[in-house]
Amino acid sequence: MLNYLDFETSDDGEGITTFDAMAYATAARWTALQAEIEQVLAWCTAQYGLPGPLERGHQWDLDVQLQSGAGHLLSVHWDAHQRSLSAPDAAHCNAVQLSLTISGNEAFASSLESRFFGDAE
Repeated sequence: MLNYLDFETSDDGEGITTFDAMAYATAARWTALQAEIEQVLAWCTAQYGLPGPLERGHQWDLDVQLQSGAGHLLSVHWDAHQRSLSAPDAAHCNAVQLSLTISGNEAFASSLESRFFGDAE
């Protein structure tokens, strides 16, 4: 189960489900948050391939943004091939705020919910 990411789920009525999460971590907790994000995204990649635009046939997509505690945007990148999240400046911040959006088709959403949210709807 997840310790840092708390997802809110929405459905667009056309078969696409979106999972939005925000997480705040101090410098001491960044590595644990990063590992949790990598766990989720690595599972998505292993089960459903590379992320990309759903309208181009991908089964899932993502958007990840990172800010310092002072509100400055930080570079963040998910490398699906290496299954790693890089954010070189995050370790130098007192705290960071991350927003993660994952969207996918019905099969993807159902599988993601079963894997990470138990009986969540």
